[in-house]
Parts: sequence; C-alpha cells; structure tokens
Amino acid sequence: MKKIFSSLIFCFCLSLFYSQSKKIYNKIDSLNSAKDVQEFLNNDKNKINYYLDVEDKIDYDRYCALIADSLKLKQNWGKADFDNNGLTDLLITGKISEGPKTIYILDKGDHFESKNLSKGQLYEQCSFSLVKDNKIEYHSVKILNRYGFIRRLTENIVYKSGDFIEENTKPKRHNILEIQFENSGSHWNKFVLKMEIISNGDIIWVSKDDDFFQTGTYQAKLSQAKFKEIVELLNYIDFENLQDEYEVGYSDAPSMYLTITYDNLKIKKIRDSGGMGTRGLRIFYDLLNDLKGNQQWTKL
Repeated sequence: MKKIFSSLIFCFCLSLFYSQSKKIYNKIDSLNSAKDVQEFLNNDKNKINYYLDVEDKIDYDRYCALIADSLKLKQNWGKADFDNNGLTDLLITGKISEGPKTIYILDKGDHFESKNLSKGQLYEQCSFSLVKDNKIEYHSVKILNRYGFIRRLTENIVYKSGDFIEENTKPKRHNILEIQFENSGSHWNKFVLKMEIISNGDIIWVSKDDDFFQTGTYQAKLSQAKFKEIVELLNYIDFENLQDEYEVGYSDAPSMYLTITYDNLKIKKIRDSGGMGTRGLRIFYDLLNDLKGNQQWTKL
C-alpha cells in the first residue's frame, strides 16, 4: 500500500513538474512597474508599433473617473498568457494625444505582435481593462448612435481567431444553410461587395469599385475546412442572439448587411452601420473579406 501511495505521489510531482516546465520566461515577465513597461515599449529592439505614455494613473473625465474608482484599478497594465503559447503577454492602457488607449502585446517567440484593444473615442467615451486569468474583463461606456446615447457595458473577452472576441462558454451548433453579406460603401470609401455562401461550399462574389477585383461577378469553391472555420466562428459569436441593428456615433458610415439562413429555414438579419457592432462581427467581416485573397476565383 505504501508503494502504491508513493508511486501516486511521484506521478503527481512529475506531472506538476512538466506542466510548470511548459512555462517559458520572457522579457515581459521581468516588468514590475509602469517605468519598466514604458522602457519596454520604447525599446526599438522590441519593435512595438505603438507609442503610449504609461503612468500609474490616468486622468479621465468626471463620469469615467467614477467608473475607474469603482473598479479599484491598481495599475494600468497587466500580464497573462492570452494566446496560450506558454509565453507571457502584456496589456497596457496609456495616453496618446487623443486620450487613453489600450493595446495588447503578444510574445510569439521570435517577435512581439501588438494590436489595439480599445475602440477609440468615436465608439467609446472611455474603457477599462482588467486581466483575470488569461482573459480580459473589458468595461466601456459605448456610444450607441450619433445622437449621443451611451451605455455602460462589461464583457469578458478572450483571444480567439487572431484577436480578442466576446467569450462564449457554451456555443450552440446551428446548421448553416446560406450566408449573404453585403457592404454598402460610403462617401469616402466607394468599395462595395456582395457575397453569397451556400452550405455545399459554393461562393459568389459581386465586386464593384474594388482595388483587388475588376467590377464583376466571381465564383469559387470553399474547402470543407474553410467552410467549417466560417460556421464555427458564426456559432461562437452567437449570431442568433445578436441585435438586429447596430449604429455608430457619426454619419456617412458604411453599412454591413448580414443574412444567415440556418436550421429549419430560420433567418437572422443584421444591419451594422459602421461595421463595429461587436468584436465577433468585426472578426467575421475580416474573415469574409480575406476570402478574396485566399480562394481561386473565376469570373462569370
């Protein structure tokens, strides 16, 4: 009995050792203060394509300051392994000339990848980010439309599909029959497209004023893997329960129109003025737009 117990203890310690050995210490692990973070950002060797002033406290307007105080933010940066590759990543809120800005920096092993997390003052009055485990608790005061209506939101966001997205712990599995997508263009951006994807993988692209394609209708065939990727993302963003309409706080924004036929011929329609409805929708639009460069198209 003692031998069995000893063997179990040994196996447990061995598994603990190997799980810990997956953790690789990096430059970000050594950052312990706002000054350290600022020096890390300013170091040209790290090739961070953002410049922020990192301080212990940021001056917000009165309303946003009350929210910041209620969240008891101790510092404006945090560390976690957001993309689960064994390397510590960094979340930073700092100041630029336009106001506070939040970015994240991923350690990809041979380089750092940095992206914007906050949406900017056209879309948010202010935002606050807290690191919890390998997730981000994102608080924002969202500008709902051009009439100045606002709403306070709290979202748990996780790194998935190459960016941060609203967390869905229990995605449903819908049978996607057809996807129709259209971009209306705007006064400043004349680019217009219409796309239709059928469950057998057939895809039609109608292009107008597009720098990539000549104006016309094009056809391609999606692989099973690519169609599965599209469907899995749709299900993850819980398209069925998204709002029917989204707006931004300025005029002359391009509108995205998304129509999804699914299950027993149910239909979900979304009109997204500005294309900023949710993080998940933005990633989905990018996935569809990328199809023009990664598929074999034939002009009809």
